[in-house]
Amino acid sequence: MLVSKRVVGVVAFLGLSVGCAQAADLSGAPAPSYKDAGNYWVVTIGGYAAIEPAFPGAKESDHVWTGRPIFEFNRAGEKEWLSLPNDAFGLALYNTNNFRMGVAGDFINRRNQSDASTALAGIHNIDYTFEGGAFAEYYPAPFLRTRVELLQGFTGANGLEANLMADFIYRPTPQLMLTAGPRMQIVDNKYASALFSTSAADSVGVFNASGGLHSAGIDVTARYALTDNVSLRAYGEWNRLLGDAADSNLVQQRGSADQVQVGVGAAYKFNFSW
Repeated sequence: MLVSKRVVGVVAFLGLSVGCAQAADLSGAPAPSYKDAGNYWVVTIGGYAAIEPAFPGAKESDHVWTGRPIFEFNRAGEKEWLSLPNDAFGLALYNTNNFRMGVAGDFINRRNQSDASTALAGIHNIDYTFEGGAFAEYYPAPFLRTRVELLQGFTGANGLEANLMADFIYRPTPQLMLTAGPRMQIVDNKYASALFSTSAADSVGVFNASGGLHSAGIDVTARYALTDNVSLRAYGEWNRLLGDAADSNLVQQRGSADQVQVGVGAAYKFNFSW
């Protein structure tokens, strides 16, 4: 099982959120109590079992089982913002009733010849990629979320990516929430080249990938509350590689422009104070 691309982000933001809470304690504010409305955190933790491409551009036969965590939190009494499985992890620094923005982080797993089938034989490896940047969300209506992420890679695929999302939110019953919406990714030359350029040393021949519109697709999710604390979740996402990513020798000879992932999971919500 591959390391989830989100695990490192969860750890980082857990540490950051705890650090912020400790700073608040040092300010002299009274210790929060479960009995004081708004003076504690509502935390949701859980996880997904998922099937995802073994590497960007992989074909269906090169999909792998992996896991990804669920981690959400908000102050009691405040708005619970929508968090979807393929969002980069974000920590809001500013928010209003229908808008928020803050720092974001993500993680792309390494590409290694030993991690997949013969599709990667003779293809150069790519190290783990840690990404940092910012996100912004705007709700033009209560049932519609728009989100933008700008992420810069610092290792591995050390380029810039912009993720554009929109999600329609539908609640047919109080227990069930469904979402669906388009996805689009734009990348710079460094990002595209790191993942899809190949040289004479690679077994598929030479190809120079440039940035631009990288992929487009759709994401759907379902969430059902079994109780006030326990929820079941599922998601699916399809993206079509475009431009040089789709035309690259790796995708044309060894992979597929269609990228599909699905996952099912569960989460537990509880109150937390310190």
